[in-house]
Amino acid sequence: MAAWVENEARRTNRNLLIVNILLLAAVIVLISADARYYLNFFLGCQKIEPAELIALTSAAQRTRTFVTVSGSKSAKTGYQDIENSVQKSTGRVISTTVKDEYVLLKVGDRVLMVKADPGAEKLEYSGELVKTEERIQQDLIQTLSARNPELGKMILPVTLNAADYREQGYWVLGVSVPVLLLAGWNILKGFRRISEPQTTRVWSQLAALGDPQQLSLQIETEEHQPHPRYGKLHMTQSWLLQRSTFSTWVSPVDDLAWVYKKVTKHSVNFIPTGKTYALILVGRHRQRVEAQMREKEVNALLGTLAARVPWAIYGFSQQIKTAWDKDPAGFVAAVDSRRQSAAKAVGSSAQS
Repeated sequence: MAAWVENEARRTNRNLLIVNILLLAAVIVLISADARYYLNFFLGCQKIEPAELIALTSAAQRTRTFVTVSGSKSAKTGYQDIENSVQKSTGRVISTTVKDEYVLLKVGDRVLMVKADPGAEKLEYSGELVKTEERIQQDLIQTLSARNPELGKMILPVTLNAADYREQGYWVLGVSVPVLLLAGWNILKGFRRISEPQTTRVWSQLAALGDPQQLSLQIETEEHQPHPRYGKLHMTQSWLLQRSTFSTWVSPVDDLAWVYKKVTKHSVNFIPTGKTYALILVGRHRQRVEAQMREKEVNALLGTLAARVPWAIYGFSQQIKTAWDKDPAGFVAAVDSRRQSAAKAVGSSAQS
């Protein structure tokens, strides 16, 4: 039995299922935490009669909080939510935008506070019934009540948000739908792989090299023997291995076609914070991995591979990258030619 490759297939598939089931659960929990809002988001606005609206003491009394309200009169309060654009270098306000404004809508013998988009006064608004914000209570309603106590008594204890009440739904929808589709697809793929481990990436890699069962036995035997490790990359007698959460990269050492060092500089606000190092390994069957490790390990592994696989191409240049991208088969053929030349040289040296 191909124990090694089957174990790796199970490991990567198990991780795929766990992560995506958790992802799916997280989206469900996120939506369930505000289920009433999303129910209303999908059902839309419902006409509410003045008598029912006036009887409300809290928006939570209704399941359908997305409503359409008609009034007999409306008046702007002059209170607006302003968004400032500030220049980072100087802190100076360079522009202002009116996000929304607050309107008083006469409904029966009471007054409803409406958070509305800037524009002309209307007699009908659609939005979400919400608890009146503390700042609106303090900055607006208390001021209106001080000027006109009778008006203050008429204002209802809820606000109709007719401005940005759908933004939360659109934002969550934009994020959750792709996540749900991705998680669902990966879960289906995971369950399919349970019965068909041959569809996993690691099995496909071995299948491209030969009989997966025979190669698996060889890899398992060599991995249990003492061997050097560079970061997460294992180098056995014949194989290079690196495990990640969802995959296992495997390649015969002698199959390497192109190897180069990658240095990534990091900075915060243009201030250098350090570098990370990696070795890029590309095999003749286009198997590629980026193995991150310390610079000392990168240099040590480069030296080991250069001695072990001298026919591979080492180093990076745009010319080498273009050659690989345009004609990988020709690239591999050139590497094979170098290998044959190296073998002939070794043979001639042995004969002499």
